[in-house]
Amino acid sequence: MQLHIVRHGQTDWNAERRIQGQLDSQLDEVGQQQAIDRGSDFANMALNTVYSSSSLRTRQTTELLLGDRHDLVTFRDDLREVRLGVWQGFYWSDIEREHPEMVEAHNNASPDFNVEGAEKSSEVQERGVAAIESIIAAHNQAAESDNILIVSHGAIMKTILAHYLDVPLSDMITLPSLPNCAHCILEVIDDQRQVRIISSTPLEQTPWSAENRKTRSTVTHRITPP
Repeated sequence: MQLHIVRHGQTDWNAERRIQGQLDSQLDEVGQQQAIDRGSDFANMALNTVYSSSSLRTRQTTELLLGDRHDLVTFRDDLREVRLGVWQGFYWSDIEREHPEMVEAHNNASPDFNVEGAEKSSEVQERGVAAIESIIAAHNQAAESDNILIVSHGAIMKTILAHYLDVPLSDMITLPSLPNCAHCILEVIDDQRQVRIISSTPLEQTPWSAENRKTRSTVTHRITPP
């Protein structure tokens, strides 16, 4: 079974670097076209089922991904983006200027991150992985050729991938963000979970692979003064 996990298309708030979190925002024209284009990945693919975050931007993306298809979609709150509490709705530039230490704690997934109403990265990861595992459990009789589409958000997707690749949350900042409408694939065979594709690129060709992370770490060690 393959889980096709797709980030939503660009929103007007993405373009403005405005903090969305769990607030709703609309896909802009760029995001709509991204979702339509990404739909070509699934045009000739039989999907066993479709799950989407219940946020507006993911619901819009899911509709455009499917086009004229009428696959049954289940909307789930546990696939929603990281909740960023009182920061939501503000521009990142303002938050970065006014709360630089807390922004750094957030970016480094530090347990010291503490913003009213916000989730820590560990809490987001726990929620996201639990959602993925519950979807897998619901399809435990699925064949190896079965495909499930999941539409979610960049930050929670990044923590989910980090879990299945054994990447410490504190190291996520060294890895690239997932672009809008990034298509990632998690392969499930019995009790095995293998990340195969990240942003439409085979894992071993991305900075996410264990070998590439090791190489980058070695290079960094060599150029760091004693």
